Formats: sequence, structure tokens, C-alpha cells
Amino acid sequence: MKRDNTYLKGNQFAKGSKPNKTCFKKGDVPWNKGLKGIHLSPKTEFKKGLRSSNWQPVGTITIRTSKRETRRFIKVAEPDKWEEYAKFLWKQKYGKVLKGYAIHHIDGDKLNDDIKNLIALSISEHMKLHSGLVIPTQEQLEQYISRAEARVRAIQKPML
Repeated sequence: MKRDNTYLKGNQFAKGSKPNKTCFKKGDVPWNKGLKGIHLSPKTEFKKGLRSSNWQPVGTITIRTSKRETRRFIKVAEPDKWEEYAKFLWKQKYGKVLKGYAIHHIDGDKLNDDIKNLIALSISEHMKLHSGLVIPTQEQLEQYISRAEARVRAIQKPML
């Protein structure tokens, strides 16, 4: 007995396979045709205004692990606006991170977000540091920190 496989013509995944008993055939009408917005289980459906089960309040700190690193993030605004905790602490103490700068953990532990362990480096300095080309001295670290504090004082000075 030969079956009519013409309705499988455009289906790339079904080419070469035989039709099964449950597939739609040409001219079949789906059971839900014309039933747009049908609610079969209204008691268990997601309702407008409900929060999802994994919602977190603003100020929540979480630890995220990617392929390369583990870092802390803090939720700073709704809906789902998260920021690295190190950057958040830097902004609290020194103001915004300047364009072209990155926040670096001095001891190399990315979970140690103590403000004394953070410095702002230019991206080029930061790349040299992580490539092992440059190892900053204590004097250089103090210079970076004093530079950040000087920027804060300059911003906080009242305009005359």
C-alpha cells in the first residue's frame, strides 16, 4: 500500500520519513481553530501583576559564576537592573567610574569587594596587569587611590 507523502514536501526534517498516524493531513482543522484567548485552567495561569517565583528585591546581593570567574552582583533597580558589586561600592565611595577605566581587585580575589581592595585602572593598565607584563608597586597602588580621591574632592568642590 502506497501512502501520499505530498504534505511532507516542505518539511525539511520529515524528508525521507514515513508519515505517522498523528500528523495533520491536508485539509485537517486543528482543535483550537477560532478559540483565540481560550483559558482552560484559569486558576493556575499566570496572572497580570504577579511576581515570578525567582524575583529579588532591590539591594539583593548574589554570586554569579560564569565559565571564567565568580563575582558578586547587586540589584540596583527594577526590573532586573543588576551591577557588579565592586563597581557599585566604587561609585558609592568615589563617584562614577570614568570612561576607559576598570575596577581591579588588588589581591586578585574577585569576591573580596572591600573598598581597600579596589582600584580604578585604565583599561590598558588593567590588561598589562592581568597579562603579567606589569606588577604594580605599593607606591603605584597608593598613587591610583590618591588620584581617585582627588577626583572626588574636585567633584565635591562647590562651583564659584
